[in-house]
Amino acid sequence: MRKGQIAIYYGAGKGKTSVSLGRGIRALGDDLRVVMIQFMDYHNHKEIAFLEKLEPDFRIFHFEKYREQTNMTEEVRKEISSEIRNAFNFAKKILDTGECDMLMLDGILECIEEGYLTEAEVLEMLDKRSDSMDMILTGNHLTDGIAQKADCIYQIVPEKAGNVCS
Repeated sequence: MRKGQIAIYYGAGKGKTSVSLGRGIRALGDDLRVVMIQFMDYHNHKEIAFLEKLEPDFRIFHFEKYREQTNMTEEVRKEISSEIRNAFNFAKKILDTGECDMLMLDGILECIEEGYLTEAEVLEMLDKRSDSMDMILTGNHLTDGIAQKADCIYQIVPEKAGNVCS
């Protein structure tokens, strides 16, 4: 039986989602089923269109609706909170049913940083992972508790960033 692991890609640099996608595509090559849940304002339609071609073995879900406005009113924050809660509950359902071999939680660390989820909630969810399931978590900031649960941690740090690299 294969042993799954928890991998974390975090930091201020670009590329966390791209690295995660690469890991997911490699998992497909090993005949594993992959589910990616995107948290926190991910709206790269070109990336999504490509991933939809990989279904049903690689499925991607996002619960946050597109918003043109950048004004963070209390109403908008409540809407985002509800959308993140829906995504989080869906992730827990995936863990309960075991319907994939790799669960990618893209941007979940930002949800903790922004106060939409607590570290304790995410730790509890990580404890529900089956021993054979891989999980990948991404975001800008890593908490100590989640770092302790991880098997692999990669910090993405820009050494030189310009407009072309964004």
